[in-house]
Amino acid sequence: MILWHLGIATAVVYITLGRRRIDYRFILVGAVLPDVIDGVLTLFYDWPAKRGIAHSLLVDVAVTVAIIVFLRGDTRQRWFGIGVGWLLHLVADGMWDAPATFFWPVAGTDFATHPREPYSWDLFAHPLSHLGTWSGELVGLLILAWFVVAFRLNDRARRATFLKDGYLRP
Repeated sequence: MILWHLGIATAVVYITLGRRRIDYRFILVGAVLPDVIDGVLTLFYDWPAKRGIAHSLLVDVAVTVAIIVFLRGDTRQRWFGIGVGWLLHLVADGMWDAPATFFWPVAGTDFATHPREPYSWDLFAHPLSHLGTWSGELVGLLILAWFVVAFRLNDRARRATFLKDGYLRP
């Protein structure tokens, strides 16, 4: 679910941290990065649930620690959003229901077989069989729409400024 992850990550960060010097562009990238990474890797590896290494807590922690260790100042602060968005993705996926993947490799070297990643052509072929996934996407869309309205991102100049620096302005 793309919109679900984008919306939930944005809302959680905004509710907990507000607008304080947070580059929401990096939060948004981090929120979808595990699915992008595992999506590419499943072209080469056959993980039963289509969720692999990028859905493990270890990889998120390793990426976040690397950001903290190797970057400095404002660059570190911006890039730290990747780790935050990534962690919120794992939470929004409920990865604790798949401990073999979430705690990989501590829980073993095999990845969980359930729950499966909901992405497939079946979403479009049989949408009524996937109401949970579509409901999540709708919730994410509504959250993102609220941000567009609340921060007037439909205004070309405000949107350009947001895309340039990632900050939400009143």
